[in-house]
Amino acid sequence: MAASFPNFNSDSGLKKLDEHLLTRSYITGYQASKDDITVFTALAKPPTSQYVNASRWYSHIDALLRISGVSAEGSSVIVEGSAPVAEEAVATPPAADSKNEQRDSDNADQAKE
Repeated sequence: MAASFPNFNSDSGLKKLDEHLLTRSYITGYQASKDDITVFTALAKPPTSQYVNASRWYSHIDALLRISGVSAEGSSVIVEGSAPVAEEAVATPPAADSKNEQRDSDNADQAKE
């Protein structure tokens, strides 16, 4: 189930985020993900030290973004719509080579003799 948070720019939103991060290092899972970046960018400013867990998490995600080279502010890109869901590719087995099949059949016959 996906985590859901109210407005992060209110005390109640920051409190819920802080409580969520009490027993977690990341928003979801065991490593930083797009969920962390989504929440990070939704915050208007870093959480104050009053929200110990949220502040710790924010500093950690900020450091990860800086290490990865993502530190510049964006220019407020607007995305209208979403990307289409990619269909899973169905693997098709390679076509059988009739010469190889004949050779395998001949080898099997010889082994029986």
